Amino acid sequence: MPDTPEPDCWLHPDAEVRQSSIEGAGLFARAPIATGTAVSRLGGRLVTWPALQDMLDTAAKRPGHPYVDTITVTGTLHLVLPPGRPNGKGNHSCDPNLWWIDAYTLAARRPIAADEELTNDYATSTAGPGFSMRCECRSPLCRGVVTGGDWQRPELRRRYGAHWVPALLELIRNPGGSA
Repeated sequence: MPDTPEPDCWLHPDAEVRQSSIEGAGLFARAPIATGTAVSRLGGRLVTWPALQDMLDTAAKRPGHPYVDTITVTGTLHLVLPPGRPNGKGNHSCDPNLWWIDAYTLAARRPIAADEELTNDYATSTAGPGFSMRCECRSPLCRGVVTGGDWQRPELRRRYGAHWVPALLELIRNPGGSA
């Protein structure tokens, strides 16, 4: 079981929100960031799947459909970020420069240049059977579609090693069980 998250998010001081060619707004490096440097630490509150489903249903009924930013933490718990945090602006890439180093922290997977967009592979933080997203990352490794079943792809398991959220690591290590 991962530690309890901090109540709020933290973002590296050299990260900022800008317009993205991938999708809407994104996070960008203001200065070079070295491999292994923590860039984004997610905080918020842990909720069960039924509680998260209630939140999503309630949000969908409200004008403007407020976005609920969440990641899977265990097979039964999900982290819901406080609304409006810049951490939630991180876009997906099929060849990201960030990856998970613990349940709540994304770090530089390789050296990141100033002005480079900070990205992570959404497949490393969701196993939702209904999750499917068209990808516009333009990487040579682009899968075209990102799904909640991508954790099963051998090339992604090799690429990311142990750099998945805990629930997905459990599925990878024990595919016949549940996270």
